[in-house]
Parts: sequence; structure tokens; C-alpha cells
Amino acid sequence: MEFKSTDILVRQSGSNESIWLSERLIISVCGLEDTYLKVARIRYKKTVRACDLAKAKDFMPDSGKSWRWGKQSGQFYYCINNIPNKAPKNYRNHFGDSEALKDAYKVSCKSKEDTNLETRFKKHLSLVSRQYAEFYKEANEIQRIALSKACSVLDFILDEKDDYPGTANKIYKDLSPIISDLDLQYIPHHYLKLKEKITLLETTDKAIVDIIHLPRTGNNNAEIYNDPEVFSWVMQLRSMPQNFSNEHIIRKVSDLCEMTTKKTPSRRWFGQTILELPKTQFLTGLKRFGASSSKSHIHKSYIPFQTALFAGDCWEMDATRVNMISHEGKVTYIDKNGDEKTKKVEKYIIVVAVRDVHSGDILGYSFDYDENHVVYLEAMKMAVQNAGYLPHEWVTDRFPGHNTPQMTNFFERIESLGVTMTFSSHANKKAGIERWFRTLQSVFLMDSAYFYGEGIKSRTVYAHRSAEYLKRIKKEAKKTGWDLQANIDEASVHIEKYRNTSFSKYSRKHSTVHSSPAQLHEYSEKPHVNFIPESTISMLFGLRKEITLKSNGQFMTEFVGVEFDYMVSPSYYDIISNYFNKKVVITYDLNDLSVVFLWEKNGNLLISLCEAEFFEKVQNKGKNPQLDKISQAKARANAIAEMKENELASMIGEDASMMGMYTDKKAITAFEDSFNDDSYSVPLKKASGDDYSPEDIEDIILRNTSQNY
Repeated sequence: MEFKSTDILVRQSGSNESIWLSERLIISVCGLEDTYLKVARIRYKKTVRACDLAKAKDFMPDSGKSWRWGKQSGQFYYCINNIPNKAPKNYRNHFGDSEALKDAYKVSCKSKEDTNLETRFKKHLSLVSRQYAEFYKEANEIQRIALSKACSVLDFILDEKDDYPGTANKIYKDLSPIISDLDLQYIPHHYLKLKEKITLLETTDKAIVDIIHLPRTGNNNAEIYNDPEVFSWVMQLRSMPQNFSNEHIIRKVSDLCEMTTKKTPSRRWFGQTILELPKTQFLTGLKRFGASSSKSHIHKSYIPFQTALFAGDCWEMDATRVNMISHEGKVTYIDKNGDEKTKKVEKYIIVVAVRDVHSGDILGYSFDYDENHVVYLEAMKMAVQNAGYLPHEWVTDRFPGHNTPQMTNFFERIESLGVTMTFSSHANKKAGIERWFRTLQSVFLMDSAYFYGEGIKSRTVYAHRSAEYLKRIKKEAKKTGWDLQANIDEASVHIEKYRNTSFSKYSRKHSTVHSSPAQLHEYSEKPHVNFIPESTISMLFGLRKEITLKSNGQFMTEFVGVEFDYMVSPSYYDIISNYFNKKVVITYDLNDLSVVFLWEKNGNLLISLCEAEFFEKVQNKGKNPQLDKISQAKARANAIAEMKENELASMIGEDASMMGMYTDKKAITAFEDSFNDDSYSVPLKKASGDDYSPEDIEDIILRNTSQNY
């Protein structure tokens, strides 16, 4: 009976020991065929109870029937106690006593086990190691010899392990001290590590020379763990707009690995392989922070632009809170019973500013509690009145009320006068005024006792004033009557300080500019602007009212409940006559009601007619009647009446003398007088530009000359 190392298994179950014979040994001893044993296995399995069968793993439970079997390492084994011994075959008797069989197996394995294993191993090393030297040409001579010997160790184990007696680990345990004594390099000395190398050879398509190599060759710790799915999870979490922290991402991915039974990478792997790499920041930065975040500007491209070359090329307009302490205000609200009630609240003001890009001058500004189209319109009006012209481009954001009918009509009118309106909520589109808000706070409002500090996002050490100081200054402000008007006056003072302070006084960047923003705006050429008269400013920004023109160009109207009388000059006789009893639009400014302007409506636009001057009601009662004003009014009325008669006479002409007995003597006489009287002349109508003085004309000529050359 010839034994192999895998022919007999001894299984221990509690205090009971069972011997199992391999199918190879039974076939060779009993002369059976594998088909017979296959049928025997099927029959035996049917004899096992279902409940016991469910608990069974590799070895069948004992049902008392023949050919109890089991399977291990791809081989079938049969329990010696269940081998049938019926005549005439008597299969069980072929193996004899169990103890004697086990002793014979041990003796056989012992004889096969070469007592001079070290000698055989050394002989194998000397013969085979030279064959692997050609694969390590890049290593030096000493390393090449050591690597070749390490390869021959694995080659020896592959040749011996199948027929080596004992357990599966025995050959590794026996070789481990021999390898240690020989001090072989580049091969593990511990038997388990040595076994891992063989397992890697058997389970992969790698060759021996792929496993044996110099230490740290091609080693990259960041790429040891390279599961693409885990890498994808990390990149997805990093690019999400929730802006998760690194620790949160690591915890989430670790949980996902545990749920999917994946190996969890080390914490350092996340940083070295993904999170700390510049490429990861480059790919995910914009999605992580958002396009409008201050942290995302380094992730976006930009186009460098020059500033405006001339004053009036571009105006920027925006609003911001005035960082001064609050004042008490009243608000009205509806209570649960539907009654109106008022309560005191703390209020802050905002400022809307219009800034010239070239000079940096603040041409107009207005204050309110919140942003609305009225406060924006007031700031625009102030800017145009101060400058006396309309800019080439006006940049603003879509402020509350920008799409109301009043504002859309205003934008249509201003664009008809050559202004390009640009609406953008992007801070970079109006970067100049955004930067000016910071200058106003950090340079000029610093002088104010009521300044509470910069915005909450500011991280400079001087950004905010102490809580104790603010508490004290609030008490003092309340005693001195700090209210809305005081707040506006204080803010206006510091804005005007900015306008009249030279840049070199506070700016290192502009240390050589010794002019203030207001001076730069005044000195600068303005070749691309549209200079407009007061009437156009009134048309754009003034309040409107519709009246009927009667009484020879006189009319009375009410403003805020007060009656005002206006008269059109006889110089505008054609307007008085052609628009008699017709509705016209008047524009006016409540801050200056001495003059109103008359317009003819044409869709959303207005056609200029003339102006009308305020006429104060004459006091003709009492001791000192205003006779001079009465004379002025009568002279105006007489002049219009005379022009009316002359125009009528010129229309009737000489045809009136041909009507015989129906001829009106007065009419024909008036015609003859108007024809023969050389000394009489019709008053000249007011011409365009007649209100310009010689000095104004000289300035215009000089300005145009400087613009063209």
C-alpha cells in the first residue's frame, strides 16, 4: 500500500477521532471506479436527515450507512468506519486495523521526508538560481545573486509542496529556519509570509520574477490602494456644493466601504492621494465654493481691463449699508385685532452712490432705510445735476424696482439720449464702486465716532470696534438726538471729505496723485459725454403733471396742496397759440418750483416745448399795493394781444378790401398799417442758445478744440 501525503485525514470531534481515506487510496486498494463512488455519495446523501444536512459543511453527518464522505481541497475522503465489509468484496478488511493503518501512513510519510532537506535545498539553490539572474540586469552584481537565490526558494517550494508530508504549512515551517541560517535576502523568513508569496503565485498570473524584486522598487504608498470606485466617491463628495470637510468625507467613504465590504483605506491615503493634490483643488474648487464665493476667484479665468480714459466714459452705481450705529425709528404694523399700531425699532440707513470710473469722484448719492427705485433715482438725479452731462455708459445692478413702469420709461428716455445702460449683479462688473465702499469704511468713516466697524466678513484686526465702546457711544448718541437726519448729515460729511481729499494723502498705490477725485473729474476731458440743459434734467428726473394750456399761456396748479401760478413768456408766442386748450405735460422739481418745463407727450418720450416761470400772486389790497407786478402782468398780456391781432391781420390780408359793403374798415386799416409801417416789427421768437453768455460760448469752443485735438 503506497501512501501520499494527502491520502489520510485525521479529524478530531471532541474526544472522538475519525480517520478518513482519500478517494485515490480507496480506488487503488479496492480496485473501484470513480463512477461507483459517485453513485455511493449520492445514495449516502439521501440517507442524511434534512435538518442535519443543512448543518453539514464539507463532511457529511454520520447516518450509519455505507460510504460516508467529505470533501477537502478538491478531493473526496471517506470515513474508514463507514466503508462496507460485505462479502465477497470485504472492502474494509483491505485496510486492516485503524491504528495500524495510521502508523503505517506515518512511517511512509516519514520515509518520504528527506532527512537531509537542507542538503536538497542548497543543491537546488546552486543549480536553479543562475537561471533567474538574467531577469535582474538593472541590479548590481551582489543584488542580482541575492535576487536569483530568492527566486530559487519559491521554485523549490513549488516543486516540493504537493508531495511533502504533513500539513499544508509544514514545508514552510521546515524551510523557515534554513532560510534564516543562510540569511537569504529579498525573501521573507517567516513561514506565513513565505506562504503568502506562493499563494500570490498560484492565485494570480504573476511569475516568480514579478514577485521577487528589490525593496521599494516602484513603491508609491499613495497608490497602494487604488480602488477606482472609492476614488470616485471621494471626488464626488469633494465637488459637491455642500463643501464637506475632509473629515466628513473620510467618515462617509469609510461607511460606504463597510457597507460594500470593501477594504477601507487609511486616513492618510485620502490626503496624499486625493484631497491634498493640486489637481483635485483645480478640478473641484469652482463647484465646491460656488461661482460667487470670494474663495472661488482663483479658480476662474478673467480678462484684464484698463480703466476709463476720460471722465464720463462710465459711471458705476450701487448701494451699501452705512456702517454707523443705529437710531430709533418707528414702524407701523397691524396687530391681531386689525388695528394699526406703531413701535420703536433700531434702524440703519443705506447709501446709493454714483461713481465716475475715471476720476473716482462720487457725483451723486442718496440715503434711505432700504433699496428702492426712488433712492436710486435721487442718486442718479444728483449725479447728472452736479456733472451737467450724461455719461457714455451707466453700470448698475438690478435693484428693487428697476423693472417698474416708471423706471423702464426712464431707462428708455435716457438711452434715447445716447446712454448705454448696463445691468449686472456681478460684483466684477462694478468693481470700482465695490472697492470704494471699503475705502469709505477703512479710511474716512474711521474718523466718525458713530462708526461701528467694517462688515461681519472682514477679518482685519481693526475691522470692528469693541463692544464696550459701542455701548457707550450709543448712550451718548441718544442723548445728543441721534436720528435719521443726523445720520445722513454725518455720512454726507465723510463722503464729501473723500471727494475733496487728494489720493496721495491715504493711498500708497496713488502716492503721486496729489489731486482729489472732484478735481480730477473737473480737469479731465469729456469727449464721450452728452451735455444737457436743465430742461432735459427736469424731463428725466422731475415729477410730472398734465395740464391744459389756457389764458394766453397762464395756468394755475397745485403742488403738495399749495397753489402756484405760472406764465409762459411772450417769446414763446407760437407755443401759446399752437397749444391753446391742449393738454401738455409739465415737469418740476419740488426743491425748486421757480421754473417748470412744458412738454408734448410722444409715447414714452417727451418733446420739449418751453418753460414757464412762477408768478407770485399780486397783493392789490391794503396800504402798499404791488403796482409794479400789476404793470408787468398787463404788459405781458398786451404784448400777446398785439401779436394775436397782427397775426390775424396778416392772415386776412388785402382780400378784405374786395368785399364791398361788407368790408370791415378796421381790418383793412390794420392791414395797411402793418404793411406800410416800417418801424413796426414782430417780436423775435426765442432762439436756441440765446441764453448762453459770450463766456459760455468761449468755453464750448475751447472744450471742442481740446476734444478734437
